[in-house]
Amino acid sequence: MNDLKTVLLIVGGSIVLVLLMIFGLTKMARNSGNEVGVIVDENVLSDGALLSTQSGKVKVTVVNFSDMQCPACKAADGVLEGLVGKEGVRYVIRHYPLMGHRYSTNGARAVEAARQMGKGWEMMDLLFEKQEEWSGVSPKEIDARMISYATDLGLEKTDFEERSKSDDTAQAVNTDKALGDRLRLSGTPTVYVNGEQVSPDFVLGRVDELIKAAGEK
Repeated sequence: MNDLKTVLLIVGGSIVLVLLMIFGLTKMARNSGNEVGVIVDENVLSDGALLSTQSGKVKVTVVNFSDMQCPACKAADGVLEGLVGKEGVRYVIRHYPLMGHRYSTNGARAVEAARQMGKGWEMMDLLFEKQEEWSGVSPKEIDARMISYATDLGLEKTDFEERSKSDDTAQAVNTDKALGDRLRLSGTPTVYVNGEQVSPDFVLGRVDELIKAAGEK
C-alpha cells in the first residue's frame, strides 16, 4: 500500500512539473515573439528626459533607448521617425551608448550638445545617415568630424565644441545610461510604449491601437 502511495506521489509530482514547464514555455514564447515584453513604470522612463517631441494632447508615450553608433538603432530610426509630429504621441530619445561601440558616447554627446542649441533631432538624423563614415575615423579625428557635422547643421563651431565637452552634457548622457543600466537593458534599440517594451517593428501598430483605444473611452 505504501509503495502504491509512493508511486502515485511520484507520478502526480511529475505531471505537475510537466504542466509548469509547459506553462513557462508558453509564456516565454508569448513574450519572445515579438510584440510586448517587460512592463516598466512610464514615469520612470520619461521623467527628466531631455530629447523629446510631442504633438497635441499626449495619449501615448514612446521611449527609445538608442546608441548613435548602433546599426540596429539606425534601422529602427527609419521606422520610428514616423512618431515625430504624430498627433497624440510623445516621442522620447534616451541615450544608451554601448561599450562595444567606441564612438557611441561621442555621438550621444554630439546629439545632446546640438539639442541644447536647438538641433538635437537634426543631429541624430545626420549621425545615423553618416554612421558608417564617422564610425570608421581614427580617435584623433572623431571630435573634428562631430564638429564638422554641427557646422553642416548651421551650429556655431566653438559653442558646439564647448557644449559637447561640458560636464552638463556628460551628466545628461550619463543619467540616461544609468537609467538603462537600472532597467538592465540587454542592448539597443530598446523601445517602450506606455511602459510596455515593444519590438521596434511593432511600435507604430501598437501606438495606433492605443490612440484608437484612448479615443473610444
